[in-house]
Amino acid sequence: MEGKKTVITNPADKQPKNFAFDYSYWSHDSSNYSSQRVVFEDLGMGVLNNAYEGYNTSLFAYGQTGSGKSYSMIGYGSNKGIVPITCDELFKKITGNTDDTKFEVKFSMLEIYNEQVRDLLCKTNPKGGLPVRENPKLGLFYVGDLKKVAVGSYAEIERRIEEGNSNRTVASTQMNATSSRAHTVVTIEFVQKKMQDGKEMAKTSVMNLVDLAGSERADSTGATGDRLKEGANINKSLSALGNVIKALADISMGTKKKINIPYRDSVLTKLLKNALGGNSKTIMIAALSPADINYDETLSTLRYADRAKNIKNKAVVNENPVDKLIRELKEENERLKKSLQGGEEIAEMRKQMEEDIRAQLALNAQQIDSGFASRSSCVAKSFDEPAAIDEFERRSAALGRHSSLFEQARDEITIGRKDADPSPTICLTGLGVQKFHAVIKKTDDGFKIAPGASNAKVKINGVPITSEVCLNNKDRVVLGSNHVYVFCDPTKAETSEGTPEGNIDWDFAQKELAENSGFSSAGLTADQARVQEHVLELLPMISEVNAVSEELNKYRHFELVLLGAATQDDNQTKVMVQMKDVGTGNLWLWERGKFMNRRYIIQEMYQQFLDDDESWKTCPKDKDPFWDEVEDYAVGTSSAFLQSLSYSLDFEDKLQITDHRGLEQGNLTIVLTPCDAKGQSLGEDDFNEDPNELVGKPYHVKVDVRDAEVYNSRFNHGLYVKYGCSFAKETKDHHITKTLTGTLAPSWKDSRMISIDKVTEEIIEIFETESINFTVMAVQKAGDGSAPKLSTRELKEKQSLTSSNPNEGVAKTSQWGFEIIIFRSSFF
Repeated sequence: MEGKKTVITNPADKQPKNFAFDYSYWSHDSSNYSSQRVVFEDLGMGVLNNAYEGYNTSLFAYGQTGSGKSYSMIGYGSNKGIVPITCDELFKKITGNTDDTKFEVKFSMLEIYNEQVRDLLCKTNPKGGLPVRENPKLGLFYVGDLKKVAVGSYAEIERRIEEGNSNRTVASTQMNATSSRAHTVVTIEFVQKKMQDGKEMAKTSVMNLVDLAGSERADSTGATGDRLKEGANINKSLSALGNVIKALADISMGTKKKINIPYRDSVLTKLLKNALGGNSKTIMIAALSPADINYDETLSTLRYADRAKNIKNKAVVNENPVDKLIRELKEENERLKKSLQGGEEIAEMRKQMEEDIRAQLALNAQQIDSGFASRSSCVAKSFDEPAAIDEFERRSAALGRHSSLFEQARDEITIGRKDADPSPTICLTGLGVQKFHAVIKKTDDGFKIAPGASNAKVKINGVPITSEVCLNNKDRVVLGSNHVYVFCDPTKAETSEGTPEGNIDWDFAQKELAENSGFSSAGLTADQARVQEHVLELLPMISEVNAVSEELNKYRHFELVLLGAATQDDNQTKVMVQMKDVGTGNLWLWERGKFMNRRYIIQEMYQQFLDDDESWKTCPKDKDPFWDEVEDYAVGTSSAFLQSLSYSLDFEDKLQITDHRGLEQGNLTIVLTPCDAKGQSLGEDDFNEDPNELVGKPYHVKVDVRDAEVYNSRFNHGLYVKYGCSFAKETKDHHITKTLTGTLAPSWKDSRMISIDKVTEEIIEIFETESINFTVMAVQKAGDGSAPKLSTRELKEKQSLTSSNPNEGVAKTSQWGFEIIIFRSSFF
């Protein structure tokens, strides 16, 4: 990045692509680093100045999950983003004003998830979310019943943002919204009033500050062919936003004169209609990831922004005499009343429109009565200051998402679900929360916490507890699957080992959980760092999906699997998710992208469950995210090393079949025989002492897959072997033996001759260092469709799915409530 220029280079072919924008900021490392303040001076100050001049302004951030959208918009800790800095500077300007101008500032905060609008300034929202209505006069959309609070200082806005983040956190634990899939919209209405020629003139500006949901392209191999496409089923609004931007860009560039702009395709585009193609000065931030593994998504984001910059808006100052505005609103009210009473409309249409008209009447009346009446004070004060904030529901802005700060004020508090009897002191909702989940007691030695039930998951500083333990100041407390808290005891200076000084943020809490699960980032290679990034991303997701499976009784259990680099064609460790049918024992291996795709649809299914919408129970099988076609499963792999071929020697061995856990699943007999062009075995005279003697000569080898013994009786429906050879072009694709059924000791006697026209030094290197990996595949059979007598949770407990594995050489942990399986010799 340099000046206005951004260049992205394809890591595969090193081909650069150039883009030009108004600003390009590099914030990845210290080289040419652009701070939050620099970004505000260039962008936020423009938003603020436009607001003072009376223009509507909008600023929204788009980009891949984890690329820095929320960091740019909101910020973390002392690194405040554009939103808080803009609000702070706004009130500094108001305070410094010296003329007789009166100011009013109103604040609202909402989020959009699954096409539903939720007011983040309210603890509860109606089922199905708040209604989105259209103002027939202005042609713009607004959210009905959205709470707007008058604020008189930046401190009040900061507290409201914290309150909104708190409610968003509560929603996410109920699966209503997650940081990566919900759009957050902060709206600040700024009114300036001044007397001019005996009339009060009102100049109004609406600032929309939008943190869009993270975009994430599913892995190409994981999503291809999957019936549940992310673009169609998961995040409709981002796709709709792209269509609106394309249509507006085509109009602005003159490529199309008459085109329908699809604002109505999603709730997000309805609410951003004015910002995108109306009376607003709009800024778009495209957040990019510099990682080469995110090249495709970063390029997509750049193209998205490149198209958006072509949109031309015509913004005008929102300045009109107050009496004119009130008169127009009253006239509209009279017209709307006549519409309700008159008979010119068809009865059916009038019935459909009646609710919208009444809502518009209420909105107009509210504006007439309070919104534009002259105020005696220069800055409006909040009318609805909460009397108190309950313990355990004060959210910590320092810790960030999915977190809370709580204080112990009683000798004993109980924590659990609201349906418990007796009702607990603190009620939590969400996955993994038991009716009586935990208890915190005040003793002479300080505060202590203990699980309230044997299956209640409680972790202190990343470590699960099963009995009562002491709590120290700033201890991290994890309850269930999603609730992360910091315990505060200001009277006690002592902290637990490993507790950092200063604020504890979300990233620290997640890193601590990972390290206690056996993952440390110290001394990792680039491949290991990439894998660990994916592992840390998937850990809480798998825990969440397992909890949903138990709650909905779906008979599925998920676990993280790392396939060793030695078993992959690209020699890179692969992160996958294994799904198990706990009723039939059938197994599936999903690519990361496919799992994330399914997880979002699982969230929607769980939301239906929470809303008492029983349609999830009758979901067709091919639409159920927990269902998949029964497919053949890899029992394990046997590796035959090729070094003997360098000396024209035979290789014959009974090889261990090892699964991705590093566990022995049986044995496989393999024979590699150097031969002549007719397939006749070589004699002793053909032995060579120096592998380089083979260079330039033809070479032939027979590969025999003889027989096997498989230990698990579940795999007797059919067994076959597949393998490929990297040293011959025509044999790189997998060769597959025939399938033998009804036996755990198949005898394939499969023979194949591989010929090399001319041996090269590269082939000698392969012989010396590599192997042929033989994968034993098992045919799986679908169940009979009958549900097991036991529940999902009972079956999992019976099968001890979360027990530790004592086998040497394998890392396996149940710290997160599911298994993390690593073939250690291939990764660490």
